[in-house]
Amino acid sequence: MKQLKFNIDSKIKQLFQYEETKNIFDTYLPGMRSRLESQKGVSSFSLRKVISYSGGAISESAIEKIDQALQNVIVYVDDTEITEYTKQQPLTTASAEMKAEGMYTSIRPGKVWRDTEGKRIQTHGGALYYEDGIYYWYGENKDRTDGNCTVWTWGIRVYRSKDLYNWEDLGLMIEPILDNPNSGLYPEKHVDRPHILKCEKTGKYVCWIKQSGEEACFLILEAECFTGPYQIVKENYRPFDWEVGDFDLIITEDKKAYLFMDVNHNGIYGFELSDDYQKAEKEISRQYENLHPPFCREAVALFERNKKKYMLTSGMTGYIPNKSDAAYSDSWTEPFQSIGNPHPEDESHSSFNSQISQVFQVPGKKDLYIAIADRWVPDYPIDKRRADLIMRSVASHYEPEKYPMTEEEKREIMDRPMLEDVNTSKADYVWLPLRFEDEKVYIDWSDEWRIEDYE
Repeated sequence: MKQLKFNIDSKIKQLFQYEETKNIFDTYLPGMRSRLESQKGVSSFSLRKVISYSGGAISESAIEKIDQALQNVIVYVDDTEITEYTKQQPLTTASAEMKAEGMYTSIRPGKVWRDTEGKRIQTHGGALYYEDGIYYWYGENKDRTDGNCTVWTWGIRVYRSKDLYNWEDLGLMIEPILDNPNSGLYPEKHVDRPHILKCEKTGKYVCWIKQSGEEACFLILEAECFTGPYQIVKENYRPFDWEVGDFDLIITEDKKAYLFMDVNHNGIYGFELSDDYQKAEKEISRQYENLHPPFCREAVALFERNKKKYMLTSGMTGYIPNKSDAAYSDSWTEPFQSIGNPHPEDESHSSFNSQISQVFQVPGKKDLYIAIADRWVPDYPIDKRRADLIMRSVASHYEPEKYPMTEEEKREIMDRPMLEDVNTSKADYVWLPLRFEDEKVYIDWSDEWRIEDYE
């Protein structure tokens, strides 16, 4: 048997799981539980975070009493109960479906993309890697994430292709860990956006994975072969003790590696990595500082063209897409300057209803760079009106007078998808080529396009 411990930093979904903690909740915060239970998106929040949204309505003395009462609760559970749900969690309907579509000969942004067996491709928040004539596409495996269960990511899946159209499923390159709820690879942990570099010095493949939510840290792994198996070398890593957000890694021609990450949701900071690519050694730049959601930046994607360094980012509105921003610099060690939205013809104000996770330069092509993006919520399309509503709803938490919301708008916004209740197993992909005019970068919509159309 295992004794569970509770306090004000316990997550809402854990507190609502046991009668003892529910009773404390109802005693000190009457009426709040029913409201929170109707909002699945807050289930992964800590009680402390929920209280912070009350704007001071709950006194400090009341908070201390709640915290102490929770610490006095004694609950014992069988160890096997903690992980049993993961062993039994089935594939979602979308990921279990098999539908043969034949060989693909083009890229169709926003359409369902299936592997060579007819299954939906599961590489969300992913990236491409090219080696020895083979393309590898890897990312978050969401085949059990239905928006109702507590599974966030079931390991990291990888596919291979020779033409960028047809992808063979190679399975999980990084397996979930089911018997240790404290592991960074436990399915309930918010494992996001893996990025892999090959280290010239060690010959190892180094994978950095972000853990979002309150952990806000990195998990670092390494392997002898790109497709694995990977071993954990560092957990709960926060460079210089900063809280970790979205990030990207880049290698220069001289094999120097850099990390650019969202720090404390307060700016994108650049760091030089150690020679083994497993540690941030020194800070090199700061950009997009002192912005609050939804204007602060995430979904960092880096690339280089004609010696110019580029950074694409999105705003912060959860899985709901928003406007992107492009920035450039003359050096990886100098701050980036914004050059505007790379989707100027996007009338939806949502980056064509997608969020970019990587920009991939296609080997052997003169000037073909592909924005690799996710359409996380295909059943909730964003248009200009909805984009404005969501922008104001998020911003109003920080500047209510500048971004007012009507009561009707507040009720409408409650129906939007939240991070915890989205069926990401049926998220689609939006791959689009970049277009350049001098030093400016643009992304245009295309219903269908072909790699062969580029030199």
